[in-house]
Amino acid sequence: MADDPQEDSQQSTGNEISDTVRLPVGLEIEGTRYRNVTVDEMSGIDDHNIAGKKAGNNGAKGVTLILIRCIQEVEGHLPRKQNPDKMFDRSLARKLTVVDRDFLLSKIFQLGGDTEALMAGQCPRCEAVWEEEVLFSELEVVEWPEDEKTEISFELPVGLKVTEKGVTKIHTKGIMRFPTGKDQELAGELGDNAAVVFDAMFSACITSLGDLEQVNREAIRRLKSRDRRYLSQILQEALPGLRQWKIVKCSCGKNFDINVDLTAFFGGRRSTEKKY
Repeated sequence: MADDPQEDSQQSTGNEISDTVRLPVGLEIEGTRYRNVTVDEMSGIDDHNIAGKKAGNNGAKGVTLILIRCIQEVEGHLPRKQNPDKMFDRSLARKLTVVDRDFLLSKIFQLGGDTEALMAGQCPRCEAVWEEEVLFSELEVVEWPEDEKTEISFELPVGLKVTEKGVTKIHTKGIMRFPTGKDQELAGELGDNAAVVFDAMFSACITSLGDLEQVNREAIRRLKSRDRRYLSQILQEALPGLRQWKIVKCSCGKNFDINVDLTAFFGGRRSTEKKY
């Protein structure tokens, strides 16, 4: 069962407002998870960074640039910055799980005065667009237990059939780790092809499947549609953190997901496109 998140501790230093929060998962360094992080609100520096060449058209790289500037302290690992505009090494934000990255991004946006988020989606049956404003403060935050590994066990409904030396095996049971900022950035380089992004993300995150020696993109590509849907669903439902999605019922009777795209806040813009 998930732990209850702690209260945030907001503080002001001069004209700067920062917030100390507890990460849903935590930054893991050499087996130790650091969970208390202090963040600052965004500034024009961040707007320029995410609009520049370093981010390109990769939203995940934009998130990384925001985090390494806005993170002011990681309690027990990195002392508070003397210069709040100094940027940490990118590896810090790339090691964070997507769960913690999204959570921190929501806190940074709230510090800048954004109290609401847009949940949106499109019905796969009638293609009607659904949009709903929600308060950030109303979104549930689920924490991952301290003593549990950051991985998810699963069993595919169909399984991957592999024939070697005349022997056929069906591999169904596996383990996947939580996706990280590094995974997000790499996926962001692959363009808008959702199937290609899916293959890249899950081949990177699935650490074992049956007794296969390696789970590569070709293995994920060969999975049946039921297995691919299952992986997407279990990852969405099992991951802790900010609950950015919910199921709604369309007027045509079809149930589907709507979600919050936090990258839509970049530069004050909002978008109904899903991240991946």
